[in-house]
Amino acid sequence: METEKMISSRKAVRQYSGQITDEQLHKILLAGNAGPVGMGEYDNYRLTVIQKSEVLNKMSGIYDAPTVIVVSAKNPDTMEDISAGAIVHNMELAAEDQGLGANYNMASVGSIPSDVVPDGFKAVFALTVGQTSEKFVPREIPMDRIKTNIVK
Repeated sequence: METEKMISSRKAVRQYSGQITDEQLHKILLAGNAGPVGMGEYDNYRLTVIQKSEVLNKMSGIYDAPTVIVVSAKNPDTMEDISAGAIVHNMELAAEDQGLGANYNMASVGSIPSDVVPDGFKAVFALTVGQTSEKFVPREIPMDRIKTNIVK
C-alpha cells in the first residue's frame, strides 16, 4: 500500500474476527523494531506479545482482540513514552498494511498481569491486533483538522 493512501485509510479497529498468523506477527514485530527510540537505547524497551486466552481474559479494554502487543520500558519517562508511541505506530501501520485490524491501546496497560511484563520493565503502550472484516478506504483529511502555524 502506498504510504499516503495508507495514512488516509488508517482507522481504529475494535472488532476482530480471528487470530493473526505467525508471518503477520513477524512483519508487525519487525516494524516495531524499526521504530525510532530516544538516544538509540533499544535495550531499554521490550515487546511482549500476548495471545494466551487466560491472560487476555484478565485484561480490560482490549475489545476481545486475539493479540495484544505491549511495549514496556525501563524507568519510563517522557522520552520512553514518546518512543513507545513511535514503536506502536510502526506496528499499527504494518498491521493495516497486511489488512489486519489494529488499535492503539493505553486503556489496557493497567490491567496487564504483573508476571507478563519482563522484570525491571513497565508497560507503557499496547496495540490490539487481529483479523477484521473492516475495509480500509482512503478518506478526505481536512488540512485544518489540527490548526497549524507556519513560521518562514
